[in-house]
Formats: sequence, structure tokens, C-alpha cells
Amino acid sequence: MAAKHILACIDFSEHSTRALDEVGEYARANGSKVTLVYISDPQGFIPPQAVLEPASETDDAAHEAALGKLRDRHLSDVPVELAVIADHAPARAICDYAENHGVDLIILGSHGRGGMERWLIGSVAERVVRHASCNVYIVRR
Repeated sequence: MAAKHILACIDFSEHSTRALDEVGEYARANGSKVTLVYISDPQGFIPPQAVLEPASETDDAAHEAALGKLRDRHLSDVPVELAVIADHAPARAICDYAENHGVDLIILGSHGRGGMERWLIGSVAERVVRHASCNVYIVRR
């Protein structure tokens, strides 16, 4: 059965952007709707100089604008919604969004980390595969 709602997870890396080509192919072939989602970390690292500098455009608005550019470049002929979610646990946020919004398929790119690097940093893709309530497609590098 073809997925009618695809959640395409973007972290603005080359890997996640490359995965959009496969998202587009699948969506066009199956008449699927796509949601592009970016998970921002509200507790991310804040450099000391940021306290001294005036605030610029909000991060969420900048992320949504960047998602819009990706949509226009890769998915212009597909129905697409944009979502920016603030959460310090990206895998949990992805799984929760998918479950709460009727997503049939999650597609995300893999950075291909292995060994010690994966052990130290962890893998969002691995956690999503383990905890998602729907199918997950990982686009390898």
C-alpha cells in the first residue's frame, strides 16, 4: 500500500537534502502529500558573544524560509506542508509528529556514522526506526 502522507525530515545537511529527490519520486508516483520537518533544539549551544549581539530574525522563521527554498527546488509539483518543531530530542519529536498527524512513511537521510562516532553522538535515524509507529525509509549516503 502506498503512503499518502510522507514526513521528510530535514537537518539541512547534504544527506537530508539528497533524500528529497527520493521523497519527490515517491510522492509523484503515489500522489502523496509531503510534510518537510526541521527539529530545532531550543537548548542548543549559545556562544557567549550572542548575549552581547542584538537579536536578528527568529531562528524558526529562518528555518521555515530555508524549508520553503528546499520545497521550491525539489518538490515544486507536490503538495507540501512545512513544520519547524522546537525539541531537544529530534527522534522523539519526529515519531510524535508522525503519530499525531497521520503520517504513513518517514523518510530521512543517514549521515553514515559508525563505530565510536555513533556511540558518542547517537543516531537519530536509528532511534526513529526503533520507535516510529509507521514505516521508515532511510536514504543512505
